[in-house]
Amino acid sequence: MWNRFLLFWMLVILSPAVVAADEPPADLLQLYDLALATNPVVEGRKYSVVQAEAQRDQARSKLLPQVSATGFVSWNEFTQEVPNRFTGRTTDITSQYQGLRGVVQARQALFDLASYRAYEGAGSTVKQAEQDMVDARMELATDLVDRYLEFLEAHDEASYVQGELDLTDGDIQRIRRMYERAMAKVTDLYELEAYYQTLKTRELEIHNAKAVALEKVREVVGVPVADLARLTIEELPPVSGQSDQWATNAVKRHPAIQALQHAMEAAAKTIASQWANHLPQLSLQASGIYAKNGGFDNRQLDPYTVGTLGLQLNVPLYSGGSTKAGEREAIARFEIVKQKHIEKQREIERETRSAYLNAQTGYSRIASTAREVEARVKARDGQQRGYELGAATIVALLEAKKNLLKSRFANARARYDYIRSLVALRVWGGTLTRTDMEEINGWLAKN
Repeated sequence: MWNRFLLFWMLVILSPAVVAADEPPADLLQLYDLALATNPVVEGRKYSVVQAEAQRDQARSKLLPQVSATGFVSWNEFTQEVPNRFTGRTTDITSQYQGLRGVVQARQALFDLASYRAYEGAGSTVKQAEQDMVDARMELATDLVDRYLEFLEAHDEASYVQGELDLTDGDIQRIRRMYERAMAKVTDLYELEAYYQTLKTRELEIHNAKAVALEKVREVVGVPVADLARLTIEELPPVSGQSDQWATNAVKRHPAIQALQHAMEAAAKTIASQWANHLPQLSLQASGIYAKNGGFDNRQLDPYTVGTLGLQLNVPLYSGGSTKAGEREAIARFEIVKQKHIEKQREIERETRSAYLNAQTGYSRIASTAREVEARVKARDGQQRGYELGAATIVALLEAKKNLLKSRFANARARYDYIRSLVALRVWGGTLTRTDMEEINGWLAKN
């Protein structure tokens, strides 16, 4: 109840800042905190930990004292045939009375290796659930960053298209005036108008992409989002470390790997627990009985109390093969988890190396596409000058404009893809933390 109260007030406090159009755009860290508090996947992982802890406590309870009390009240009618020694006849004598019986029993396991191994395995299951929750948080951060950058990429493209629309509109007005004075061809005017409509169509597609990206962000954080803070840093940091070191660290500390290691430990304890079912079990038992008219068949007896203290030894002899079958099942489960561990280890090593290579290439693509933009600007300006001098056609000029726009899109995409690669590298390396989210958030501005 208290957690729900805190969550409610978090939504009350954060939602206006996220939704209201007159407020500053939401930044990545704000959305990340909100997603951690509301995302159903992470919340489900939290309850998985609670479930595992409850199962551990259930396993431990078998090693702790077990106490029970039983009370029994009865109303009895007792009829007995009494022979008459003089006449030889029998007479029925009936009596009605109330019976009372109370029993308190206590049991403490002294030697129960099967239950102890099961308890140890349940402890490893709790650690597995905790690592799964850490993994879910990192996946959530990756998903949020990807959707956030999808919006920023569409926003940058919209800015470039709007700028090109403004320039093209001015060119159309200028060519129309020249055409009216017989200084330009009508085909040039038509080409410009067609290019303008192509840009308008592209503008519609980009605005739709922005709206879809905001909806994707809303799905993660649970509340509508009106706007997002922009990327303002000019120079992004290069990739740190070496590929081999990243891969070595990843297979050691990635939460998915650690979760499977704990799962293997739990499976091994289950094998030991099943094997221990072949062993005897020894327990200490104590009981206290109070009875009034509660003897054999509820016979009338004077009140009495009996206290008992004893040892109970259970020796398994034959259970139809179920104990051995349970042991084989536990061994099979261990091997299944072991193979999953090997599979995940190979996957993480491959993805870590791939993320490192993508990040290295992405960092170079930023500079390469930036130089391409500079070259495309010069080509566009050259075609513009050639068209004004009559040495180039309007088709060549518009093609140069299209190429420049594409190169600007590519440069913006390269920057965002590089950030995605950095996040993916830290996720697969198992090192993505709130500090990393704060660093990325520092690259953004709310204006």
